[in-house]
Amino acid sequence: MIPGSPATASMRRLLTELGESGRTGALHVGGTPGGVLYLIAGRITYAETPARPGLGERLVSSGRLAPQTWRAAYAEGRGAHQVGRVLLRDGRLGQNELSLRVAAVIADATHELLQQAHAPARFVPGERHWLGEVAAVELGSIGHVTAVRLRTVPGPRRSRRRPLARTGP
Repeated sequence: MIPGSPATASMRRLLTELGESGRTGALHVGGTPGGVLYLIAGRITYAETPARPGLGERLVSSGRLAPQTWRAAYAEGRGAHQVGRVLLRDGRLGQNELSLRVAAVIADATHELLQQAHAPARFVPGERHWLGEVAAVELGSIGHVTAVRLRTVPGPRRSRRRPLARTGP
């Protein structure tokens, strides 16, 4: 599937409508694996799906944050939708690093969710993510990112393994 194909058109159309109308809320996508896209004023501010690691998992697994540091920031900020602000306030992450990491999470999750073109979807106005607004991705850029990724996905005849270099006769 490529962005713009009939297989992804309905989800893209829905996201475009939400973006152009400047909506704030959460687009819940059903199916397997499903997920949620969070928008503020028509821009994606976070996206999550069980098929891709979220921000906390990435920060902890990379060693950038200790598990207890992540849990403390999450516990303090989640109720007020300010986990991102807690991380910045405490100096755990810089604004640019956090923004880039969130943009990567958004791109990965959105790529996955765009593949579920015929999954049921419902928009919940006003629903916000626990992270808060840290970074936002214009909806138009998601199509380009997804197109590049789909071109690099190995097909049935392509292998992810690189050929071995010959070392001798």
